[in-house]
This record gives sequence, structure tokens and C-alpha cells, in this order.
Amino acid sequence: MSTPHAGSHSAPYGDTGHKVPPTETPPGESSTTMGISLPERPELRKAWGFTPLVLIFCVVAIFLAGVIAMIVALSS
Repeated sequence: MSTPHAGSHSAPYGDTGHKVPPTETPPGESSTTMGISLPERPELRKAWGFTPLVLIFCVVAIFLAGVIAMIVALSS
């Protein structure tokens, strides 16, 4: 396998060790200073409101009342 000669590839800036000067570096991806590309979702409200908590409490209370009633009925 042969090695290509150092002079076979034309370097636009010579053999200075730098590929491209910093002033000629192409821009990368868009930065955040230009703004957000997608709109942000609205901020979430409370995880639990008052009504769902009351409904869950009522279901749990009815369940516990039934369990207590079964225990009382079986013990008599």
C-alpha cells in the first residue's frame, strides 16, 4: 500500500498546521441566541386539584366502611 505524498493534496493555507483560520470557520448549528425553534409548552398547573382529591377520599372512605362492616358482620 502506498502512502500519498504530503504535497499531493493542496492545502488552501499551506502547511501551517491549521486547517482553517478561525475567521473563516463556517457557522455551526443555530445557537440559542436566535430564539427557540419550537414553542414551549405551557407550564403545568397543580398536579392534583381539589375535586379529584375529594372524590378519591370518598371512594376510599366507602371502601373502608365496607371492610369495617364485613369485619363486624363476621365477628358477631
